[in-house]
Amino acid sequence: MKNIVDWLDANTNDSALTFEGNADVEQQAEIIRAKAEAAGYSADELLDACGGDIAGYLRNRRADAVPNDADGKMPGDVSPIIAPGFNQQ
Repeated sequence: MKNIVDWLDANTNDSALTFEGNADVEQQAEIIRAKAEAAGYSADELLDACGGDIAGYLRNRRADAVPNDADGKMPGDVSPIIAPGFNQQ
């Protein structure tokens, strides 16, 4: 059996983490908790791996996966953003 951190990485799809409000985050945290328990991990192991807050862990994973200040660019991309309709000739 994998350790809980490896299991969490393998079973948390950052691109699928979509939530508009706190209820969505809590719902996804419950889904992760149920999957972990079905895989044989205890709730205490999962809480420990998530720093004591499963919903907070999911929020942080999503924030790391999609930075808010990227303006639609990949991190580290220094090329300018070209405005729509800009003619480069």
